[in-house]
Amino acid sequence: MNADPLAGLRDYHLPEPLHWWPPAPGWWLVALLAGVGLALWWRRQRRRRQRTAASALALAELAQLRSRWQADGNDLAFLRGLSALLRRYVLARYPADAAAGLTGAAWIDYLRRKCADAPAALREGLAGNLGEALTESAYRPAAAVDAAALADAAAALFRHGAAAGKGSAPC
Repeated sequence: MNADPLAGLRDYHLPEPLHWWPPAPGWWLVALLAGVGLALWWRRQRRRRQRTAASALALAELAQLRSRWQADGNDLAFLRGLSALLRRYVLARYPADAAAGLTGAAWIDYLRRKCADAPAALREGLAGNLGEALTESAYRPAAAVDAAALADAAAALFRHGAAAGKGSAPC
């Protein structure tokens, strides 16, 4: 009789192990999406840091202005410093806006539009005493305004700018 017909077959063997490189196309897509997501997250964080940094610096300078005002009682110097601080703050926060040359009612209207979602007291202050003091009192020889109230309103404006939420018109 014949010898065992299966005796000439080779033993089974395992396939070669898979290499880790190059990855499958799905992994390339995952890496691309992760990179885009990371870039968007980084951009958002950078904008948030810039917004809060501008507000923090403005609050620190406002504290210096207030302490100088308390030391010398010069309302006119305080108003001029506050007006310059507000302009620098707006230019730092909104460099694309054409706010540098605005004066008078146009400047106050711009601030009110930027603070459309601010607390009612701040909006009313911009429409009333704060707006008038910023546009007119700084250029009069004797300023008769409540500088402490103006400093509080400006601080509220800067704090509101730092805490402006998503989708709102930040101040």
